[in-house]
Amino acid sequence: MSVEYQILLGFGIFYAVVYLIVWAVLKFSKAKKKPKLAKGLAEHWFFVLMTTAFIGVVSMFGYTQTKDLFANLLPSKQVGGKDVVFEVGGTTVTTDEFYNELYKYYGDYAVYVNLKRAIIDGTVTNSTEIDALIKSTKADTIAYWNQLATAYASYGYTYDTIAKYYLNQSDYTSLNDLDAYFSEIVKTDEMNKAYLNAHMDEYWTAFVAAKSPRTVSHILIAMDDPTKPTADELARLQAVKDALAGGMSFEDAVKKYSEDTQTNQKAGLLGYMDKDTSYQANFLAAALKLNAGETSAWITTTYGYHLIKVNSTSLEDLKTYKEFYNAILNANTGLTGKILWANAQALHINFNGNTELETAMKKYFGVTGE
Repeated sequence: MSVEYQILLGFGIFYAVVYLIVWAVLKFSKAKKKPKLAKGLAEHWFFVLMTTAFIGVVSMFGYTQTKDLFANLLPSKQVGGKDVVFEVGGTTVTTDEFYNELYKYYGDYAVYVNLKRAIIDGTVTNSTEIDALIKSTKADTIAYWNQLATAYASYGYTYDTIAKYYLNQSDYTSLNDLDAYFSEIVKTDEMNKAYLNAHMDEYWTAFVAAKSPRTVSHILIAMDDPTKPTADELARLQAVKDALAGGMSFEDAVKKYSEDTQTNQKAGLLGYMDKDTSYQANFLAAALKLNAGETSAWITTTYGYHLIKVNSTSLEDLKTYKEFYNAILNANTGLTGKILWANAQALHINFNGNTELETAMKKYFGVTGE
């Protein structure tokens, strides 16, 4: 059954259900005065019928015109008698596969969203490793969303509202889209990582000069007010100073003395950072002054006293952090679109002569000059 007839059928069923309820209310209600709404609907049944039919026809006409209008933009190539929107990675995507989505969005943006997803799926195929990464990413993210829901429950936020917010940012509309959402996130990261690894010589030198990327660890002695440390806080600080002066390694001092409970069991490792990392000014400035393997003097933040060590500035070490790749993407405007388009070309994208649609897609990808 076509969508047009489904629309008309839906309105017909709606009318029948409404008047079944009206009949039941008037037939079985024991109230002396029957509900005015029910009586009114019963008296004017023909007018309501005509109104429902009119709305149904208008809705069907609107859908038909929307579909037909977009069809004029589609290429002439057909597969099995169906117009092809685009071809990517040997897969032909026909108009029938998109009409429902296009009806919701109407316009080039709907094609862009679906084309982007086709490129990502065509570039990064599922594997045991990818599936495991999708599963762990989903579990970690859902746990985080639940934490947010608990923290902001007093403001009316729930898990559903938070999850839907993030889904909407990626053009998903339902909680039923969670698997597709996480699959897209993981595959996008893998696609970007593969491209940057292959083209790192184009970005590395400029990025290092601009952002000073590195990995860092620290020791923290927590204080309520670092400007006015208590005797106990000063004693804890002095203990770690004495241990280091006596030859204890930074890593061992972290395990024994650091009061940062999130890092003290992993050698104080904070991970990737650069000039754009949201650390307090004193911490950021001290960390950026160091070369690989160097340790700072003690510095203060609102958390207390810190001793910072730069573990590495090497490319190979930085490549183990997703944040490193994200930082390169953020530092290069338009790079994400360039990566998508490069992969679309590798998959032999073909708009089958529809230059208008191709131009629109290139505009979304930010590659209008190519």
